[in-house]
Amino acid sequence: MFEKKKFHELQRAWPGSQIKRYSGVPRRLNHQPYTYRMVVAIVLCLLACDQASAAGEWQSADGYRFKALTVSTNEPVGFTSLSPASTGIDFVNQLGKERYTTNQIYLNGAGVAAGDYDGDGMCDLFFCGLDSENKLYRNLGGWRFEDVSQKARVRGKNIATTGASFTDVNGNGRLDLVLNSLGQGTWVLLNDGQGSFQATRPLNPKGGGMSLALADVDQDGDLDLYVTNYRTVTVRDQPGIKLRGSTIDGKPQVMSINGMSLESANSVGRFTLTANGKILEHGQADRLYLNDGSGRFSPVSFTDGAFLDEDGQRLAKSPYDWGLSAMFRDMNRDGRPDLYVCNDFESPDRIWINQGKGVFRAIDRLAIRKSSHFSMGIDFADLNRDGLDEFIVVDMLSRQHVLRHTQLSNRKPPELYFGVYNDRPQYSYNTVYLNNGDGTYAEIGFHTNLAATEWSWSPVFMDVDLDGYDDFLVTTGHPLDMQDMDVTNKGEELKQQRKYSHRELLEMRFMFKPLVLRNLAFRNQGNLRFVEKSADWGFDLAGISHGMALADLDNDGDMDIAVNNFNETATVYRNNVPTPRIAVNLRGIPPNTQGVGARITVESEGLLQSQEIIDGGRYLSDDEAVRVFAASKQIQEINVAWPSGKVSTVAVISPNRLYEIHESGAGQAEKNEEIKITPFFKDVSHLLSHKHTEKAFDDFSRQQLLPRKLSQEGPGVAWLDWNGDGWDDIAVATGSGGRLGLFLSDGKGGFEKAPATSLDQVSPRDQACILGLNSNKNGLLMLQSNYEDGLAFGPALQLHRTTDTPKKLLNAGTVSYSTLCAADYDSDGDLDLFVGGRCRPGSYPSSVASVILRNDGGDFVNDNKHAALLSKAGSVSAAVWTDLLGDHHPELVLGCDPGLIRVYRNIAGSLREVTAELGLGDRVGFWNSITAGDFNGDGKMDLIAGNIGANSEYELYGKDGITWHHGDLSGGGVHEVFESYSEANSGKLLPIRNLPDTLRAIPFLRELYPSYAAYAKATSTNILGEQKNKLTTIRVTSLESVVMINRGDILDVTPLPLEVQLAPVFGISVADFDADGSEDLFLAQNFFGTRPDFPRMDAGQGLLLKGGGDGSFKSMTSAISGIRMTGEQRGSAVADFDHDGRVDLLAGQNAGETKLYVNALIQSGIRIYLSGQNGNPNGVGAKLRLGTETKLGPAREVRAGGGYRSQDAAIQVLSLGEDTPTRLQVTWPNGKITITEIVEGVTKITVREPTQ
Repeated sequence: MFEKKKFHELQRAWPGSQIKRYSGVPRRLNHQPYTYRMVVAIVLCLLACDQASAAGEWQSADGYRFKALTVSTNEPVGFTSLSPASTGIDFVNQLGKERYTTNQIYLNGAGVAAGDYDGDGMCDLFFCGLDSENKLYRNLGGWRFEDVSQKARVRGKNIATTGASFTDVNGNGRLDLVLNSLGQGTWVLLNDGQGSFQATRPLNPKGGGMSLALADVDQDGDLDLYVTNYRTVTVRDQPGIKLRGSTIDGKPQVMSINGMSLESANSVGRFTLTANGKILEHGQADRLYLNDGSGRFSPVSFTDGAFLDEDGQRLAKSPYDWGLSAMFRDMNRDGRPDLYVCNDFESPDRIWINQGKGVFRAIDRLAIRKSSHFSMGIDFADLNRDGLDEFIVVDMLSRQHVLRHTQLSNRKPPELYFGVYNDRPQYSYNTVYLNNGDGTYAEIGFHTNLAATEWSWSPVFMDVDLDGYDDFLVTTGHPLDMQDMDVTNKGEELKQQRKYSHRELLEMRFMFKPLVLRNLAFRNQGNLRFVEKSADWGFDLAGISHGMALADLDNDGDMDIAVNNFNETATVYRNNVPTPRIAVNLRGIPPNTQGVGARITVESEGLLQSQEIIDGGRYLSDDEAVRVFAASKQIQEINVAWPSGKVSTVAVISPNRLYEIHESGAGQAEKNEEIKITPFFKDVSHLLSHKHTEKAFDDFSRQQLLPRKLSQEGPGVAWLDWNGDGWDDIAVATGSGGRLGLFLSDGKGGFEKAPATSLDQVSPRDQACILGLNSNKNGLLMLQSNYEDGLAFGPALQLHRTTDTPKKLLNAGTVSYSTLCAADYDSDGDLDLFVGGRCRPGSYPSSVASVILRNDGGDFVNDNKHAALLSKAGSVSAAVWTDLLGDHHPELVLGCDPGLIRVYRNIAGSLREVTAELGLGDRVGFWNSITAGDFNGDGKMDLIAGNIGANSEYELYGKDGITWHHGDLSGGGVHEVFESYSEANSGKLLPIRNLPDTLRAIPFLRELYPSYAAYAKATSTNILGEQKNKLTTIRVTSLESVVMINRGDILDVTPLPLEVQLAPVFGISVADFDADGSEDLFLAQNFFGTRPDFPRMDAGQGLLLKGGGDGSFKSMTSAISGIRMTGEQRGSAVADFDHDGRVDLLAGQNAGETKLYVNALIQSGIRIYLSGQNGNPNGVGAKLRLGTETKLGPAREVRAGGGYRSQDAAIQVLSLGEDTPTRLQVTWPNGKITITEIVEGVTKITVREPTQ
């Protein structure tokens, strides 16, 4: 029943009209006289004709029309804020203090919508009001606007309007208005074509409506509606609320509120009671409405099959979320609109993939690895112009040091569960998602420099400077800085002093000061990096801004901006960009007359621009349905892919024109044959069915300020012929409490678990590294770490053999070891060992000693002559022996974390550090891994080093690096790490860790810094005081993973491709995977053992890099590589385990599945077996080069250990690509060279080391 009271409220809300009931829906009738409408129509026609002449006449073509744009070329790039006096736009979104004293939800603001409601060719603006009435401004041209709100009957008296969209809901070609409100419904106002609107019965009754979005979700041609609901009231505004609970089916549930049923209190789904009695408040369920084509909407249930979970099952209950905004976008390019919903607080964002016919399924759990905590708004754009859309979700992290340290209220680190990868934790910063092209996304917010944009609301990607790359704008601010921890604590303190009335408790919120912030603008530099341009572009208004809409308000073909401000006059920005452009709007076949959901692609040489037509989707706001593209380069073609499946193409393009493309002239899309890609690799991990064991260990209880965990660094992996049958077997290290994974090849391409030996015992400690030793003593070397227990007894390094009991080679002591590699460094014919020291348990990152164990006739003894040298190496994470100088003596190269890539020259068995001489003396980084290969084919060994990358929280702190002061910070004997960064302007060192974390390590600082604000204003020098002079300082300046090309006297360092930098690199494997004659790379990625408030680094899937043969590399997508690993990848190693002449891949994952990939390509290489002398039968240290009669290919060095604590197979696979090899050159460790002729068609070669 539509109650009489509610009926009268409708009449008051939309005065000047009648609302009648038809089919249960109230209808508003127009009362304007016919003669008045005639006059208005004539005037509008005259104005439109005059404006068309000024801007150029329409010219028609087949399927489209166009006209010239008048473009000013005298202005700099950026915006001009136009005064209300000049525009006539004087709207103020007013909200009285009393209103938000009792309901702070109103502080979420209101939006603005842009659209040509009267069809005169000029875009108009509609502003939503909370206490204010709404206002509609008709564009008169020349940057003058007329307030026609009363005439149009859109004021919404006494309705708190939040969000709005201009949209043609009934397909008659006129833009209607859809409005959201807080508690007063979602209103559909139908455009009568005479300058006014008719209200229909509201949807979403009692809903806390925020943003809205429209799209044709069921492919029936009309636009359906999604409404995000927040809530109309929260417990934060209801001190003294009384809840009554009961236990039903063993679960505690809230049954009534203040004596009212949940239904009566508009609180269904609002509360959850936990087992420990904690009360959780939830938002309201959103609403999806299907359009019948006439603008009448019917609700869709969340539980009747229209929404499915990740497993394809119907939802058991509606999601009760704190909805703020939603956007329809075809995320997977199947022609159907998908839906992203941004939710506040702990409510997870919902990503619904359209399955067709109006059915949505939750996106794969691993498609998005983490999300924002306070998700406000969203926008999509192709940021790197690869034809795939990225997107951003904005949150509340500040760019300012002081605010980062005071705004901590309501911020809780996510609860992470050990070994769980698909949990999608929430973090409070802007998340930016790079489209991987396979339905998954890599989160790259920190890399982009967009992670921190203050308390953000409305994000917008637009090409401000028209260089072809979308830039970024965002509105900011809040009436109350409700994250201020000092105010929060003061309020709690006051509550303990006496009992306050409910009103007094509500008024305590005004202890929080207004958070007045600048709006922000960032320029896209074309490399997924953005640089701030707010002031330069004139988009830096200081205030509190919410909704933002883009529109071409002066018909010059660029997007101007309208912003709805809180208790301040709305801002209108004129876009001044002088650069050539084209503008495109669409005329779709009714009922989708604006072509919502269509994708426009603009092609020019070396640049592919694309945008999608959306309706609503902005935070509380809606853009004009016009899209603008850069035209400095000659545009070759405009393509429109319509939601109907039809395609329009415009082939003759001139810059500075507006193109209106008509669906009526579109043709059917050509059915292109799908190109089937054969991936490099096929996942055969089921052959092992192995998962690495790792027990949870709390590193931070021992060192409160430890930057990251060291207990989650395994496993390393190894290929070795354990049983001597000529087939490569697999070993995977374990964590404490697990068993070594040892798998024997069955000689048929499969594996079986090895029979029980000493290696099958439960490991009391983490196995840091494993290595197959083939020397005068054979077996498997196992290096154990005492990092967790810290006990200086038991074995650190053991040699296991198939029959004997393990032989202890090195005792555990005060040093926790990390890595192991072998080579004949002293040229006596047998293999010696390097053992890397990681840290002293509880004292990371203090420098510790590493060890060389010299092979003395099968016995390993400490090489004391290098003890002093290696005591200064630092915290070693990885090591490799490689002959960099080409003198047949392997150099020792170490990756230190933190520290340098250290290189020790081998001079006839004596090591001397040459790090600085080779140009590496200032590259302090978090070097996880190191290995060597000939990447430019010159026969010299180059280096690859894995680092933390350029996509971690450290990116917040500028380009001057991170400074660690470590030692006894408090004088209490505990070793801690104090992290700082350099302030951009002053150079002062400022603390990274927040006050609570710092107080746990240095409790007495509470007296010096009694408040968050006091701590936020302190420098690191202030905080550390006199103790600073007693601490060791490390300044980390290199975060990127790099390739180092060997130029003979120096190593030429170059960052690896951008995709590499998006995640930490651990395992590194070098091989010619595609048999083209150039060395390729595989990189193992990700790290989850971060501090609770330091977002986990999970953007990697395991990355294959194709070598160019000149030292360059190109990243391969997972669709091409066939590799997709979602966990914490660690060690990796290569072998041709099935003897087919193609290199296969093994990778371990911490607390995850061990991954085995078989090479699936057609091209194969030659398997090469070396037979060396007794002390080095695998020829470790030898270099192999295939060649033709005129040239040699890249050198491959046989090694025992490298990369990240792992070992490749001894048998090498080499190829020359399209060239047919005629010879194999082997340079043996002693410098002797053998040349072996190759017969065409041969698939394997055995070469024996000469005895003379």
